[in-house]
Amino acid sequence: MSSNFHVFSTTRFAFSRKIEKGVACPTCISVNNVVCHFSPLDNDESVLKGDILKKATHIDGFISSVAHTHVLQEGPITGRAEDVIAAANTAAEVALRLVRPGKKVINCN
Repeated sequence: MSSNFHVFSTTRFAFSRKIEKGVACPTCISVNNVVCHFSPLDNDESVLKGDILKKATHIDGFISSVAHTHVLQEGPITGRAEDVIAAANTAAEVALRLVRPGKKVINCN
């Protein structure tokens, strides 16, 4: 990690006062094919029917990019979309069960 990036990221999100309650900051909203770490512009409030939204946030300085996925549509999700979401959820559950304190990522198999 470059020192410029570290300085930017630590000063950009530093707060002069402690935030007790409310919207966690920073908050990340990713739409459709964007994977993570994207926040829409203040004036961009558009989402369309069928869009997929992923939300993630920092809580007390800890990243919570395990995100929640929301599909904007009426009724239940079916077909291939349902299969993909179920497969991603299963993969995440399996990966989380492999993680242990002191274990290296390359040894999580």
